Amino acid sequence: MPRRNEVTVLLVEDDDLDAEAVRRSFDKNEVPAKLQRAESGLQALDILRAFNTSDRQDENACIVFLDLNMPGVNGHDFLTELRSDPRLKKIPVFILTTSDHARDIEKAYAQNVAGYFTKSHLSDLIVVLNQYIDSARLPSLE
Repeated sequence: MPRRNEVTVLLVEDDDLDAEAVRRSFDKNEVPAKLQRAESGLQALDILRAFNTSDRQDENACIVFLDLNMPGVNGHDFLTELRSDPRLKKIPVFILTTSDHARDIEKAYAQNVAGYFTKSHLSDLIVVLNQYIDSARLPSLE
């Protein structure tokens, strides 16, 4: 089945080792998406707001992998800002974090995340991502 989307996965992750684990998992599993990293929630918002500018015309969809536990603008704050922006609120977000706390899970789903995964289940998220890219109709940011 041909790919329907040119996809960028924006990894919002402040920890270098965790970011490297995601990159290696993408390579190992031949994920058909470009992986880009933001080291903070603020940097991620800047990247997303600049998405589909003249130098990025070849890309038409974005998925976010979001860590919740970051200094400054944490994942929950990022989600609040993202969902309040009319242009960005439709972006699919998958949580990828160490927290398995019920409060974090409920709060994330209240912000309409597409899925919640702990970092120990990264391989499960990669399987879901591959199926998602193959099958889902993703919104563009144009």
